[in-house]
Amino acid sequence: MAIGVSGADKNDLEIVERGSQTINPPLPNPENQHFIHNLHQMTPQYLTGKPLDKLTNLFVETLCEDIDARFPPNDPKSYDWETLDLCEFVKTTWAHASITSLFGTNIYRIWPEIQKWLWDFDEHFPSLMTKMPRFVLPQAWALRDEGWEKCAQWEREARAAEATGEFGEDPEWDPYWGMKFVRLRAHYIKDSGMSDKVRAGNQMVFIWGVSQAVYSCTKLHANTLQLNANAIPIAMQTITQLVLHPQIHNAVIQEISEAKTGPTNFDMRKVTSSPRFKSVYIEALRWATASPSPRVVKHDVKVGPYTLRRGNMVIVHSRTLQMDSKTWSVPGVPESDPENFWPERFLSEDDSNTESHSISENAEAEANYSNDVLQAKKQDEERRKMQAQEEKVRTLSLRPFGGGTTLCPGRHFANNEIMGGIAALLLRLEIEVVQEELEKNGVPKPGLKKQGGLLPDRPLIVRMRRKRVGSHELAAVLRLV
Repeated sequence: MAIGVSGADKNDLEIVERGSQTINPPLPNPENQHFIHNLHQMTPQYLTGKPLDKLTNLFVETLCEDIDARFPPNDPKSYDWETLDLCEFVKTTWAHASITSLFGTNIYRIWPEIQKWLWDFDEHFPSLMTKMPRFVLPQAWALRDEGWEKCAQWEREARAAEATGEFGEDPEWDPYWGMKFVRLRAHYIKDSGMSDKVRAGNQMVFIWGVSQAVYSCTKLHANTLQLNANAIPIAMQTITQLVLHPQIHNAVIQEISEAKTGPTNFDMRKVTSSPRFKSVYIEALRWATASPSPRVVKHDVKVGPYTLRRGNMVIVHSRTLQMDSKTWSVPGVPESDPENFWPERFLSEDDSNTESHSISENAEAEANYSNDVLQAKKQDEERRKMQAQEEKVRTLSLRPFGGGTTLCPGRHFANNEIMGGIAALLLRLEIEVVQEELEKNGVPKPGLKKQGGLLPDRPLIVRMRRKRVGSHELAAVLRLV
């Protein structure tokens, strides 16, 4: 159904079906047998290691340029408070940096309104999945057609520039294709025999950042799970919760400051491993994603009152798992209720249970002098096994990126895009909530109108201004402007 929305004909559908993990076995056609799997497998090699570092650097550089253009460090007005909607600021800034880093700059020349289209299409895409006719859904189909037209033009111009050798031999990034991965992916789809319409539709969904409906139906677009329509809402949720929790906000700023390599630069690996920052980010994934994914039943199994037969297709509804009280509630800690956003939920024991560890260490030392030492060790081993099982249940219940063979290979870029982008923002800007507006509008919660990353259901009005730095640091910043 999803690829049908992209304009697939019979030949396209046959290509997609080859080697797909569906109820029926793959078609017995040795040529290009595993189209979807091969497309999916292209991603890890280009979204890990040095290519991931390149992509991350491009994203962060573009984001920083946009922030500095909005709040110039050499403009005194940038240091005055400005009132704005934090969610809209993140949505706009992140989208431009994400699209530019992945797809180049030429796409904005072709399609200046791409960001407006992006969020309009995000809103209307679910209705397209109903396959209702155009006269019933004129706006949704018009958005689909706009995406087709612009993406087809983008690919034509990129291929023409490549043919003339305009951007050199095998670059890692160029202004027409963007990242090398995007170029190679486009060539693979064309060489596989897909029609012009489906290729344009695929690029359209790639830019949009596919919601799990498309992802789970075909896996054709699985490589884009993180981009735009999913990663950006989680960036919005993460920074919103930081601002709403001042103590955590300050602690995260301190962690980011410890990762600084310059006045406004930082070590990405230190940022993404910062305990409190990472806990807030993972909690945002748990609290604000809804990523249902399909599974083919390999063996007959009984789940509660249901018997699932081999060959059946089932849907794992991740949000049910992520909001399960038995899995996530901690006895005696009311704020751990999964309906709440609890910033400390994913803090390591070293950070959150220092006192309890000290008590345990003391008890162990005392036990060494008693005749109960063997029994204590046995009980400790049983406790460790129970904790490991509980941790496994929690891990498997957190499914923002799908799982199994369709585990999103772009998740590493998502981590860098969200945490690195927020780090860059917090090193440059001060943010505080406008309490009067918060009282009037209420606290943002995840909107349940879509799948994937869930947008905040209301604005968060804040004051924002350029952060002042020391005189020697300011001089360094100004030299970069």
